[in-house]
Amino acid sequence: MEVSQIMSEPVTIDKDRRLSDALDLLNKKGVDRLIVTDGTTIHGIITYADIADRLGVGKVVAVSIGRLHVSSAMTDTVITVAPTDDVTQVAQLMIQRGMSGCPVVDKNGALVGVVTKKEMMALIKKPTQVKVRSLMTTETLLTVSPIERLVKARSDMLDAGFSGMPVVDGTRVLGILTEKMVAQAMAKFSFEVPDKYRDNQVRQLRVADAMAQQAPFVSPDDNIADVAKKMIDVGLNNLPVVGEGHRLIGIISATDMTRFVANKFKVPAEAK
Repeated sequence: MEVSQIMSEPVTIDKDRRLSDALDLLNKKGVDRLIVTDGTTIHGIITYADIADRLGVGKVVAVSIGRLHVSSAMTDTVITVAPTDDVTQVAQLMIQRGMSGCPVVDKNGALVGVVTKKEMMALIKKPTQVKVRSLMTTETLLTVSPIERLVKARSDMLDAGFSGMPVVDGTRVLGILTEKMVAQAMAKFSFEVPDKYRDNQVRQLRVADAMAQQAPFVSPDDNIADVAKKMIDVGLNNLPVVGEGHRLIGIISATDMTRFVANKFKVPAEAK
């Protein structure tokens, strides 16, 4: 299967637009990334993670999101793929390079689409014998308390390379925190708090101020096709896997699903 069969329409933004415009466009279009352009040239990609990182930098905290430009937050290293590239090979590229998506360009370098882990998850349509327990991550789980400082939680996600993590009380799942939630909370803070108070008050933001409570969760015995659909429907790239007593036992993510596609829809040998 070729990339052209699964790619979605790209949403672009000029590099000189305000960062607040980028956040608004992400929300309006229901996407998790924008292709940053200057005319017809691709300059970078901006995601919720980029916005959260930019707003969380100490020297930037006192600057309103409405005064920052897209170019100040975007990722300027862009790896592109072609419409004719094989989907499995692109999935492998995403896993190897730690990418969550990439622009699709034709032979003339024109932007024609975008392919992300969401499109990879959408390929897992038919119920199979593969259960969540075969793909989920169980080692070195990243979790956070609702009273942890938000900037610290975001830093931990960045260091681990995760786009979200369960919010827990001990081992009991209370909710979930994602890059999108962090970006939206930081943006709201930037708009509502006067400049002179931001530097001190940003440290008062807690995970509880941004997290989604009662987030959906899955069982280790759920079918991965059903779970992939649920993740797409609720717009989350990570879901807690819980056992008895709502106890966290793992995480199933878009990365786990993409790895399954990269392995030609087979469970990796080490997971069997």
